[in-house]
Amino acid sequence: MKKYLIIACVAVLLLLSLKTAARAVTEMEILVDKLVEKGILTPADGDKIIRETHAEAKKQQEAVIKEAKTKILPDWVQNTKLTGDFRLRYQWDDRDGSNERNRFRFRARLALETKIAETLKFTFGIASGPNDPRSTNQTASDVFSHKQLNIDLAYVSWTPYAWVNVLGGKMKNPVYVVDQLIWDSDIRPEGVAAQFNRKFNDDVSGFLNTAVFILNENAQDNNNPYMFVVQPGIDWKITDCTKLKYAFGWTDIPNIEGKPQLTYSAGTNTYETNKAGVKVYKYGYNLLTMTGELGFKNPVRNMVNYAALFGEYVHNTAASGNNSGFMTGFYFGDEKVTDKGQWQFKYSFRRLESDAVLDVLPDSDFYGGATDAYGHKATFQYGLMKNVWYEMNYYRTEKIKSPEKPENILQTDINFKF
Repeated sequence: MKKYLIIACVAVLLLLSLKTAARAVTEMEILVDKLVEKGILTPADGDKIIRETHAEAKKQQEAVIKEAKTKILPDWVQNTKLTGDFRLRYQWDDRDGSNERNRFRFRARLALETKIAETLKFTFGIASGPNDPRSTNQTASDVFSHKQLNIDLAYVSWTPYAWVNVLGGKMKNPVYVVDQLIWDSDIRPEGVAAQFNRKFNDDVSGFLNTAVFILNENAQDNNNPYMFVVQPGIDWKITDCTKLKYAFGWTDIPNIEGKPQLTYSAGTNTYETNKAGVKVYKYGYNLLTMTGELGFKNPVRNMVNYAALFGEYVHNTAASGNNSGFMTGFYFGDEKVTDKGQWQFKYSFRRLESDAVLDVLPDSDFYGGATDAYGHKATFQYGLMKNVWYEMNYYRTEKIKSPEKPENILQTDINFKF
């Protein structure tokens, strides 16, 4: 009871303080008007005084509100941030030899981040969709049935210094990518990671991403497959209008050769049958990667605010053939679409051979997330209002090996972010 009485008293004091501040501003405006009428002040001086009075009153009100929040809300609430997004999608799929599909889909994600200590944070998130690690889409079906929610994020991040960030749990992907050649954007890796970022001077900084991710755990096998990532890179401001970000990486996946096909595999890597009649991976996956983006600010003044060229390359040194992939593309318009009237057009071409990467990783919308595929993707985004934007994606893809079975996908989205 005492707690609620204190909260009520603080709230009353807050209202009285704001009311008093508003009354003081009104009285000052009346006084200034009288002084202007009598010729003591010029209209310009009067307007200036009123503007300054309003600005000062606003600062005082913000200070009062901040102090009230501190008194009313417990520390853990003040240290907690809630974020999320929601997407409505219409999707059309047409693959040669398969039935044409028209689907209404949605995606909902919600994340909570709380500050445990000065250098320690915890993040927890949920998302719609099935258990598939490459999709948080939920398709409207099954006569209005209740839909599924899954743990999307659950990790701690420790920042002992400004240039070090250590993470553990189920996390956002810490690996630098420019698109989804190797990593689908919905994948939340599980394991530990460490990120280092060091500024050399005002124009150049270096970074290093490292991680150990668990791919599978089998109680009957001590040599379970996992993933080890090392990715050094640079972030270089070449001129006031030009910047470059580039990374070279090595991704080693031990204990995968000769192991059974992973869950959610697209089935397009090279497999063989072992003595027990089980389908197993024929090759290991030791990936050499290169990723980069070259950006230009205001390349066409008053028309295009930003433009960039980007690319990714991957080569699997553990496979004897069909072991490379690349993507190249560009975009222009605004660097990001976050507000009304902002826009961006993006195009990319990619080719991913069958054993270039594990077929549980690439973009699930690009030929069903398979390897042994190539094709085009075009995207247009337009800001409808702050944190609300329209997006259209078009994919034209097909298999590298015969039969090609070309596929067309059209997605139209409305995205909401908060």
